Amino acid sequence: MPIPPRPLTTICQNCGWRYTSFPASDALKINVDVFCCCPSCQHTELEIRSASRTEIMRERLSQFFIWPRF
Repeated sequence: MPIPPRPLTTICQNCGWRYTSFPASDALKINVDVFCCCPSCQHTELEIRSASRTEIMRERLSQFFIWPRF
């Protein structure tokens, strides 16, 4: 049974781009859960770390208000 990892925050030190992902399973998807280069500036050296509680809450709130409700 897949066990999802903790939420991850990816940060580009070059341009300041930041993304918090919530992997659904242990099979990580490139450019969805894990990034190999920055989508903004194409810089390849990214910092990947566990997301803080503040980053998790910020991303969850943005998903709640952005996603369409039916």
